[in-house]
Amino acid sequence: MKPMLLALAASATFLAGCTYNVAPYGASVENVGAIKAYKLKPVSIGKFESSRPGNASITCRAAGPVTVSPSFESYIEKAFVDELKLAGIYDPSSPLVLSGKLEKVDFSSGITDGSWSFTLTVTNARKESFTTESKFSFSGSFVAEKACQEVAQAFGPAVQKLVSDVVRDPKFPRIAN
Repeated sequence: MKPMLLALAASATFLAGCTYNVAPYGASVENVGAIKAYKLKPVSIGKFESSRPGNASITCRAAGPVTVSPSFESYIEKAFVDELKLAGIYDPSSPLVLSGKLEKVDFSSGITDGSWSFTLTVTNARKESFTTESKFSFSGSFVAEKACQEVAQAFGPAVQKLVSDVVRDPKFPRIAN
């Protein structure tokens, strides 16, 4: 009986998989430079929402979830705050509030390549908005554990690209002014 319980416990551990945690966001020098170039007035960032509120993980193959803290939309909200602070235009008391709605977040963890994809709508206090679709590609792996670790490691750079795609959109300086 004991060998059967031991095998069952080992199977449960194997099937439970790992959790692949995303690292904290690191601002991009290029994004900060692009924001500074607009010479915008101070802006504030409002609450970011999501079509799946509070979602903080996506299962990667059968290896386990890729997890972000506290949620995908909050991580992206903080990324915008960090970039705007470093660009010197963030003011939490500014009447010009930019908010976002994360319409879609997903990834692919292929054998030869992977990608993160986002759809984000940015709206200002005057209810003017635009939607950006962003895709960030990275290498894949045949081995699920390695592929899922690559997915987690690529999330920060993928969010940097999302911010870049938003701030480089010609509509951004119009709604951020």
